[in-house]
Amino acid sequence: MASPVKTLATAAILALAAAPASAALPAPPFDFSLSPAAVTEGAPATVRIAPVRAPSAGAPETYDLYLALARTDEASFLTEDGAWSPSPVPYARAVGVNAPPIVRQWPRAWPPGEHAFALLVVPVSADPLARSAWRYRPVIRWLDVEPRASGDASPDYATVAILVVATLGAIAAVWWTVLEGRRGTRRRGLACAP
Repeated sequence: MASPVKTLATAAILALAAAPASAALPAPPFDFSLSPAAVTEGAPATVRIAPVRAPSAGAPETYDLYLALARTDEASFLTEDGAWSPSPVPYARAVGVNAPPIVRQWPRAWPPGEHAFALLVVPVSADPLARSAWRYRPVIRWLDVEPRASGDASPDYATVAILVVATLGAIAAVWWTVLEGRRGTRRRGLACAP
């Protein structure tokens, strides 16, 4: 059963692409890209987030940046380490609009499927799931993660070794049983001989 937080997260994330309210929001001061656009499961992908406009006069604007899967049943946020979190975790915290681009390797792209990623730009420490905290519309980018072909997986040598030992043990047990049976037949045959 889904928790209220997950239900709220799901509703907010699913509304990202189609909600007219988010379309009325201005474009965020950041854009992002995922490269390559298609990758095999487990292969690396590069995430690049960069400011797209010059900072305005006055106090520097800083934001928390969240990368979320936009089309999932439950909330999924990508951490800066490349792991998925069911609760909001900033991909980058307190990033100024004058900051250099953030370029990070996502070491193992997963799960397989065609995914809509959303960059959520919210004020520092604001809840990215609360639409009232949104000052900008989400930026959506797509990434196609192809399932790894079964032939691509390297063999698990420990499992192979265990199977070899078990097979040799089974052969030895059968061989021992057959030899004992023959010896017993020979002994009985000798005992019956005149």
